Amino acid sequence: MEKSNIIPLLRNHQQSAAFLLLCAALMTAPAVFAQDFWKPGKYSVGFYKPWNTPLPHSWKVDVTYPKGNSGSFPLIFMFNGMECQASWYKDIVDHVASWGYVIVQYTTGFFYPLGEGEREEVEYLTPLLRWLEKEASVNGNVWWHKLAGKIDFSRKAVMGHSRGGKLASLHYANSTNNFTTAVLFDPVDCSLVAQGDKHPSAIAALAGVNAACDVIHPAPHGTSTLSAAIIGAGITGGVCNPLENNAHAFFRTLSTESLYIKVKEAGHMTFAQPPKPASQTSCSPYTIYNRMCGSCRCSKITSQEVISEARTMAVAWLESKLRPSQDTTAHLARYKEHLMTLRVKGVETVHWPFKGVSAGSLLGTDVEVSAGAAAANRMEEL
Repeated sequence: MEKSNIIPLLRNHQQSAAFLLLCAALMTAPAVFAQDFWKPGKYSVGFYKPWNTPLPHSWKVDVTYPKGNSGSFPLIFMFNGMECQASWYKDIVDHVASWGYVIVQYTTGFFYPLGEGEREEVEYLTPLLRWLEKEASVNGNVWWHKLAGKIDFSRKAVMGHSRGGKLASLHYANSTNNFTTAVLFDPVDCSLVAQGDKHPSAIAALAGVNAACDVIHPAPHGTSTLSAAIIGAGITGGVCNPLENNAHAFFRTLSTESLYIKVKEAGHMTFAQPPKPASQTSCSPYTIYNRMCGSCRCSKITSQEVISEARTMAVAWLESKLRPSQDTTAHLARYKEHLMTLRVKGVETVHWPFKGVSAGSLLGTDVEVSAGAAAANRMEEL
């Protein structure tokens, strides 16, 4: 065979080998999914409504979890606002669960929060946690059980809106159940309708002080060693998110490692949304609370946009605390850039705690497809 014919033949073999190498690398490289925290995660979401929980008063429990057999996931307890329903937070909960989290909610009866108070209610979480451990036990349940093997109890966090943010903070401040962190949606501590020893101050608890709501004086920022992610409403005051006991007061008390975002034209109830239009009639509880909290005025930002930013912040913070990695850091940089684009909507990043992570600082970093990219570069060289 002449030399001139051998060279093209060899080049064809080299290119074929490179193509096979590229295919193999792409098959073995980790799958790319949801690189931006505001996009849904890679898991479809399942729902479970158990009836045999240890909670009193026949309170209903809702469990949202990632489907499939991909191992165990961190556990998140989500606490509703006062007299709010678990379903009002569906958009937030579904989004976070799609990123690989098991989320547990319960709904109290009307008027319970004011009558019994948080000091009694916080005692109910430990029995609920023990019940969940049995439900998720692989050995203790038959193979088809929805939660069997799905929960990693070594990684736990809390979330909450309004009074639920207070409950989340009380649990976070108490080391009994070892929660790693907290995500707070316009949290509220003390109010005119929640006074006395039955209503302990969460702001005080975060600072390591046991105080009732009638004697608490908000501590200055930095007195707590605990950090959290907070998104707060710009419309404040009144009974819903009173001054000195709202999101800003929580931020002043938490450590300087906390994330704080403020939506200037959001009202207190903008972070919740009933799933059905029928739930928003003029006499519905949600509509009454919405008007009472000043959330109904015309705004540059819609309730859907506020909820989208709340759930995005939740995923960003939980990933940074429960799944820290180079990939998470790259996505945090993209999240910071995303927040900067929202300034025209009145979304203000009051405090960004991630040192060395700024908008554009790590954009373009994509460790998930590095193997495939290397193979592609090698093919071009040939």
